[in-house]
Amino acid sequence: MSITVLQLHKRASYEFEHIQDKYAINSATKTFALADGTTQSFNSEIWAEIITKKFVENPIFNPNDLISFFTKQVDEYKSAKFEFSSNPAKASLEKAKQNKGGTATFIGFQFINENKIDIIACGDTNLFLLNSEKKITAFPFTDFESLDANNHFINTEQLLQEKIDETFFKLHSIEVKRDDVIILATDALSRLILKKPETISELLKIQDFDQLHSFCIKNWDNKELQEDDISAIIIPIGKMGQINNVLPPKDFSFPKEKEEEFVPTSLTQNNHKNFTDMEMNEIKNQFNGVAHDFHQVKKKQKLHEMLLISVIGLLILNIVLLYSFRPVNPKDETTGKKQKQESSIIEKILPNKQKEESK
Repeated sequence: MSITVLQLHKRASYEFEHIQDKYAINSATKTFALADGTTQSFNSEIWAEIITKKFVENPIFNPNDLISFFTKQVDEYKSAKFEFSSNPAKASLEKAKQNKGGTATFIGFQFINENKIDIIACGDTNLFLLNSEKKITAFPFTDFESLDANNHFINTEQLLQEKIDETFFKLHSIEVKRDDVIILATDALSRLILKKPETISELLKIQDFDQLHSFCIKNWDNKELQEDDISAIIIPIGKMGQINNVLPPKDFSFPKEKEEEFVPTSLTQNNHKNFTDMEMNEIKNQFNGVAHDFHQVKKKQKLHEMLLISVIGLLILNIVLLYSFRPVNPKDETTGKKQKQESSIIEKILPNKQKEESK
C-alpha cells in the first residue's frame, strides 16, 4: 500500500483545473500539507498551493514564526497573473474579491521520528489517525459541530494587516505506530467522516478514479456529503513509498449547464434568468460582503453622529458658562453708577418743575 491522494472537484466547477484544494508532500523530510481555498475569495487555489508548497520546503510549528513566514509569501500570490472578465458585471465582482485577498484553511504535519508526528492547523481541514484496532483519533476537530463552528482562515490581506495571531492555529503531537494510517481531509470529507466513521474504510478501498467518482456521486446525491471539492491524503505509516494520485483524467468534466451572459437586470423584470451554481454562489457571496460593508458604514455613521452631538452640546455648555462667569468690566460699573445718579436728579427736578407750572 502506497501513499494515496484522492481529489475530485465539485460539479459546479465542471473541470478539475478549477479545484481549489491543494496539497504538497516532501518525501525526504516526511512532511505533508493540505489546504482548502475558499470559493468566495480571490485566486484562493493559488494561495492554497503556495502555502502548502512552502511549508513542506520549510516546516514550521511555531504559530508566530509560521505567520511571519506565510506573510512573506503574499508577494508571490499578488504577482500571479489574472485576466478579468470581459463582462463588466463579472469583472466588478472579481475586482471586489481581489481587494479582499485570497483565503485558505491549512494543515501540515511532519514525522519527528518513526513514532511521533507534530501537527499545526488553521481552519476546518482535519487529520484522522486510524490504528490497528480501528480506533480513530481526530485533530483539530473531534465532532462535526465544532468543525462547522470554525471561523479561522489564513487570508492574505489579514496577514498584511497583522490581524492573524497565534490563536488562529492549533498545535498537537501524536504518538504513532507502523500499523497506523493517517488521513488528511478537507472540510466536506472531514465532516462526513466525523458523522460516519465507517467512511474511512470506504476511502481505504479506493484505488482508481472510477471508484472515487462513484463514492462522491453516491454521497452527494444522498446529501450525506456536502457538494464541494473533495481531497484526501492517505498515508500508511509503515509503507510510505510511491504516491498514487487518484485524480480525474484530463478529458473528464462534469456536464455543463447552458451558459448565459451574466448581465444584472432589474428586479421588476418579468423575464427570469437561470444562473449557474457558481454564479449564484458568487452573487450571494458578494451580496453578503456588500451587506457587511454597509452595516459597518452605518455603525461608523452612527458613531460620527453621536460624536457631533456631543461636540455641539459641549460647545453650547461652554458658551453658557462663559456668559455666566464673565468678568465685570470696571468701566461698566462706573457707567452704571452715573446712570443711577442722573436718574435720581431727574426725579427730584421733575416734581419742582410741575409745581411751578401749576402756579
